[in-house]
Amino acid sequence: MHFYDDDPDREERRRRFRRNLPWIAPLGVLGAAALFFGLGQLVVWLWRVTVVDLFAWKAISFWQAWGLILLSQILFKANVRPVSRTGRWPRRGPWRGAREAQPEPTA
Repeated sequence: MHFYDDDPDREERRRRFRRNLPWIAPLGVLGAAALFFGLGQLVVWLWRVTVVDLFAWKAISFWQAWGLILLSQILFKANVRPVSRTGRWPRRGPWRGAREAQPEPTA
């Protein structure tokens, strides 16, 4: 039994979500396209106002800006996670389960 089984509004929320789903998906695609275009244009603008003005280099195109974004992701965000699995939670295994009852030592 889940904690939300006794929620009377659950079916109404589910029905409302299904009714709005045809609007949610296209808005998500439009939002992703706007984010893609906006981030590319932001890099083009930042390049133009900093590098072109400071060093008199050429301006870059939209696709060159995305190339710089991808290159910086590869160079500066590579190997952020450790190779081995570390963290707070131990790995699951037969030795990590419930402890078996130990026999009482006899005197």
